[in-house]
Amino acid sequence: MTEKGNRPPGKHTHALAQHPARLVQHAFEQSQNGLVITDGDGNILLVNDAFCRIAGVDRAETSGWPIEHFYLSRRTPSHLPVTADTTPSLTHSWQQEVLCRSTEGESLPVLMTVDAMLDEHQQPRHFLHTFVQLFRSNGEMLDDRHWIHIDPITGLPNWLLLRDRLSHALAQAERADTTLALLFIDIDQFKTINDSVGHTEGDRILGELAQRLQREVRSKDTLARLGSDQFVVLLEKDGTPEAAQLVAERLHEALEPPFTSGDRYLLMTASIGIALYPTDAQDVEPLLAAARSAMFIARKKGPGRLAFVDRRLTAQLKEKYRLESLLSEAIHMPSHHLELHYQPELDRSSLRCTGLEAVLRWKRPTHWQHPPGDYLDTLARLGLGVRLNRWMIQTAIADHRRWHDSGTALGKLPVAIQLCESHLAQDTFDHRPLDHFLRHQGHDSFEWLTLKVPAQGLGGELDKATHLLKRLERLGIRLAVEGFGSQAVDLAWLSRLPFHKATVDARLLGMHHEGRRLLEASCRMLNALDIEPVLVSIDEGSVAAGLEGISARLVQGDLYSPAMPADALESWLETHGPGGE
Repeated sequence: MTEKGNRPPGKHTHALAQHPARLVQHAFEQSQNGLVITDGDGNILLVNDAFCRIAGVDRAETSGWPIEHFYLSRRTPSHLPVTADTTPSLTHSWQQEVLCRSTEGESLPVLMTVDAMLDEHQQPRHFLHTFVQLFRSNGEMLDDRHWIHIDPITGLPNWLLLRDRLSHALAQAERADTTLALLFIDIDQFKTINDSVGHTEGDRILGELAQRLQREVRSKDTLARLGSDQFVVLLEKDGTPEAAQLVAERLHEALEPPFTSGDRYLLMTASIGIALYPTDAQDVEPLLAAARSAMFIARKKGPGRLAFVDRRLTAQLKEKYRLESLLSEAIHMPSHHLELHYQPELDRSSLRCTGLEAVLRWKRPTHWQHPPGDYLDTLARLGLGVRLNRWMIQTAIADHRRWHDSGTALGKLPVAIQLCESHLAQDTFDHRPLDHFLRHQGHDSFEWLTLKVPAQGLGGELDKATHLLKRLERLGIRLAVEGFGSQAVDLAWLSRLPFHKATVDARLLGMHHEGRRLLEASCRMLNALDIEPVLVSIDEGSVAAGLEGISARLVQGDLYSPAMPADALESWLETHGPGGE
């Protein structure tokens, strides 16, 4: 008896083997993978029954139709060629995951392989499309090692994978004593949009929406789809309220450009709820529930809003955002909001004026809680420091030119302006270094101008700063160090640069039990480097008394004179005339 494994081929198999063309046709028809042959323009010539089942169509509905009509590319737009005219410079075989709608109306992921069929000149004239289902007929995923964790519509991690990553992230955060944030995103009114465009088009829009959101999330963070129109972002290691708000704002901005569907433009917004670990919850399910509840709070406010679990935090960050918006408006329209005052620098023994420092003041101070100088760190973080510096320099140039032309003694005084660190790194919004900007201000000489370099800017990359400072020196500008003693500075490097002054904060007296010794050591060190120390922030008599014997000739502070508008300086100078430096 012949064993089953050695059974001889039957008559039918012999007959097919004798006719290769019939064998190929039989394989084409019997394949469980969807097979489609198109012409060079991507129009269907031949399909098998498996493709009809996968695409949910009758065979009669396929002939002559473009192949792209029967699947939805999850790339927006598709980056893969479909016609002979677009393939010569590319590979003759490629793969792409697409979505096909089954006869039950559900969109399912399918792996599509396209092979070019070459003619005698090795040019593609036909294409063979192979569609491999990633689901079994009963709905089970074929590869539970991968696809069980992937959302089939968007390609994003699904709830299973998010739960694993969130559990791992919480364990890591607990060990490292760090924070993390969870953003729960609900697309506003998406059901209405989905019903109006149809579910197939709705799936495509969801795919595009997911791509937009993904571009705003760091690679170390996770964007997942929970289902329907709900997404979650897990921010690891940097889960501060500020970081979470920044990401939420970027996600909102990503949805601002309209989505297109045929000739329609669709506007979409999202409600975003934010929960923080460990403040709001310490475990997976409670943290997710907290973020969802915050999302409902955001939704009640109206479309396109965000909210934290702690409503006080929402209010605080809302106020922070309001302040940043006001500061941005002020810096982009400085003449409406700001003005320059000038605080005199004095010779300590004679109390004669030896120079001026430009100081920012609000035109309407009652609208602000603090003076402009208190917001300099915020402005630097917002990338507005360079714009503010340029306005200060232009205003000081205009004031000095007016003083010089009128022959007043003010025109003989040096004027100091504090620089932001971005100038040192040459990190300007228009990529124009400071010396280039100054050359285009229509001023013949800058010997009257002193630029004060923040000490913290002298502790990083020094090469770029060195080149810039030397170029500024060649323009005749004098250079000073602002806040010497507050930051570590390489003294050997400092000695090689053309600094002629450095300010030392007199408040060190009360901030440190060795404050007087620190002040004296700083001043002696500067004098040894031929850099003139200037004691600043002397606002009270007790501070001035504590400075007796300190090796510094120049002083500045409200005790001697507050900062004044340019118009008030001339009368003040009559009793505090310029003294030699």
